[in-house]
Amino acid sequence: MNYGVELLSPQAKILTDATGRRLLLYSGASKPDASKIDLAVRVPIHRAVACSPIELAFALRLHNEAEPVLDNFKGILNAAEAHLVLPELVERLSSGRLSDIQSLQELKALKPEVVFTFLFPHDDPYLYNLLVKTHSPNAVEDAWYEPDITERIKWIEFIGHFFNLERQAREIVQKVSQDMENTTRSSSTKGERVLWFMEFQGYVFVTGGRSWVAQSIRRLGGEVITPDANTPGSVQSTHEWVASRMQEANVIVFTMVRPSILHLSSMYPIIKNSPAYREGKIHGFNVNYWQEGTYAPETWFRELSLILSSGAEGNHEGLKLFSTVTT
Repeated sequence: MNYGVELLSPQAKILTDATGRRLLLYSGASKPDASKIDLAVRVPIHRAVACSPIELAFALRLHNEAEPVLDNFKGILNAAEAHLVLPELVERLSSGRLSDIQSLQELKALKPEVVFTFLFPHDDPYLYNLLVKTHSPNAVEDAWYEPDITERIKWIEFIGHFFNLERQAREIVQKVSQDMENTTRSSSTKGERVLWFMEFQGYVFVTGGRSWVAQSIRRLGGEVITPDANTPGSVQSTHEWVASRMQEANVIVFTMVRPSILHLSSMYPIIKNSPAYREGKIHGFNVNYWQEGTYAPETWFRELSLILSSGAEGNHEGLKLFSTVTT
């Protein structure tokens, strides 16, 4: 987990965010003395901005199970690019309760106490660098690059601290973790080899060997086919590499679309020679995959277990996040 908590008093603490910056959170009338502080924030905050649907999905879970913190999120940067799909978030955007922020001027006009942002890519996080350059008060999560799904969902606790809801957030994490542990114990996955990739506008990305996706597959008893066993997040690859590994795959997951065999076989004719094709275990995602998977990771994990299960056939009933490829 890439953040830390240092208690100074019952009313004050220091959070270390994903960049290593020290954020002073205090609830008293006056700011306490603390050394080497990068940002001081009085909590609970009332004006927050998100840079990603991941942060809004975490906030929505807190909103539904603890307190209505989503009311305190005033906007999201570039909603069209973020492509909000969770109904509650879509409704807030369409009603104007959540602003679509298109410029730094619009961001400053909202006067956020905290802008929740992320590190992507790690080597040159453009958005984070821009917020620092413009002196926008920010707190940085790193859920995308976490190598473990349990550690990934703990970023909901990070956000919870800004609303004095860390205890409630921890209870959510414990409940989700127990659900995933139950799924792990009941899993019948036995060595299925999984090729998990996306192709978009000429770019090909394959899940890295140290991603939370790969860790989840291994936790359930499967194996990951990847060009780099040591990379968190995704690895940029090639169309040719993916095609060359399809005949090894018992399960194929094609990210970001709800594909058909006709579509995939036009891109990769060799896919019809794969064990995954013969066993009907080629999957895509419903469009709400990423946000719903962050909001309810235990559901994502249960469905992953189902599509990996030994002897499981395609056309699963009741899949909410994954979708079975059709003809």
